[in-house]
Amino acid sequence: MPGVAKTAAVLGAGVAGLATAKTLKQYGLDVTVFEVRSELGGVWAGNYKSLCVLEPYSVYGLPDWPWPQGTPLFPPAKNVRNYLGEYARHFGIYDSIKFNTKILQATPSDSDRWTIEYESDSVRESSEFDFFVMAPGMFNLPRIPNWPGIESFSGDLIHSSQLRDTSQVKNKAVTIIGFSRSAMDIAVDIIGDAESVTIIHRSVRWPVPEKILGIVRNHVLLFARWPTLFAPPWIRPTRVSELLHSKCALVVNAFWKFFEVLLNGQFHLKSRNLKPDRPIKLDLFTNLYITPRRFFSLVGKGLIRSVRSSIEAFEKDSIRTSNGEQIPADVVISATGWQHDYSFLPQDLLDRIYDEDGMHLYRHMVHPAFPGFAFVGGVQGINSATCYAIQATWVARNLTGQFSLPSSQEQLDEIKRLKLWNQSFVTKRPNRSQILNLHQLPYIDDLMTDMGLKKQRKNFLLDQIVPYRSVDYRDVVATTQPY
Repeated sequence: MPGVAKTAAVLGAGVAGLATAKTLKQYGLDVTVFEVRSELGGVWAGNYKSLCVLEPYSVYGLPDWPWPQGTPLFPPAKNVRNYLGEYARHFGIYDSIKFNTKILQATPSDSDRWTIEYESDSVRESSEFDFFVMAPGMFNLPRIPNWPGIESFSGDLIHSSQLRDTSQVKNKAVTIIGFSRSAMDIAVDIIGDAESVTIIHRSVRWPVPEKILGIVRNHVLLFARWPTLFAPPWIRPTRVSELLHSKCALVVNAFWKFFEVLLNGQFHLKSRNLKPDRPIKLDLFTNLYITPRRFFSLVGKGLIRSVRSSIEAFEKDSIRTSNGEQIPADVVISATGWQHDYSFLPQDLLDRIYDEDGMHLYRHMVHPAFPGFAFVGGVQGINSATCYAIQATWVARNLTGQFSLPSSQEQLDEIKRLKLWNQSFVTKRPNRSQILNLHQLPYIDDLMTDMGLKKQRKNFLLDQIVPYRSVDYRDVVATTQPY
């Protein structure tokens, strides 16, 4: 409803929600943010001790809000919370946030307005809005699978986000389930406190070190354009990418093989039974993670025990794996990801946009059948904060009539093409439709093109080889300069 919306409800006061609230306010809307927690920050507001940004702060951030001087290269969660808090204060977002407030039901009307029913301090209320933006982020509700025998386990079972201090595992046998970054971080954190540390995982992923061979920082590759040429071609590939994959497939394969050999040598993956089965050129688009510096060396020294197997059952004081091992456990930490609760959304909307692969929306944000609705922050990339800020700008510009969307049928066709493209190479897993990783730059290019803005943020040669930083998009998201 370009040019019509005056009020907007935003779910979530994490990075995506704050960026959305700030942007919509600057474009003239009266915004209300609903946040179920008592503080802002989303995943940064409550999680395990060593959680930190996995990229240098120059790369990760909101483009029109600089990090303060003295920020660590990889900001810890505390720094991120402070950074987001200052952002919210500067742009006047705090007064728009309803903390400790849960949305119970979101209902669209025939006029595309939304009625939001919510609860705070056991008091139920409802309000109407012209526009409703979902911005819960990718890390919403802790997920702990219902393993066989779990009810008989006498020890402590917690999600990785609930380990706030290593004293929780002092002198205890700890088993961590999963092979995510959080699983590795926690395994490294609790060495010296726990009696023993075992990590159980069905599969492994190719690691991305902070520095390749201890020399080159990974953002030189992850945040530049040229490596995307070697990735599985984007849904709208460039001419160079098409030629490279059709005429020079050997070069592409050699490029990825080189990195497999390099990483295997750097981390001794094969000798530690931690070499992935999938080729790296596909695996990086399933679960890209930056490896904690000491994890693999601690595995090599036997201080962290790695068990590559699935769980058969929990028992009173142990876990039985499918390879026949019985692993003693006083504490089990489930590093098994996150899930989402969209039960407050109308079933008609969910039937159209959500399935076992995740969310399916035009540009990962909107659907033609629900013009008063948008989803910001529903993609998993390597620089989420910048991406979310650009998504918020895209929503605001469209909402205020600065560009038009294609026809309903064209949007539906694009949603279908993107789904088929994603299924062609991304491993089946929850929310796989929302994984971008190395395709984040091409995705942002599409948003920039939609808005009629220049997608190349540097001159031609530098644009291909120099890593992108959040500040490269400052003029895109800043309607007023904060400094």
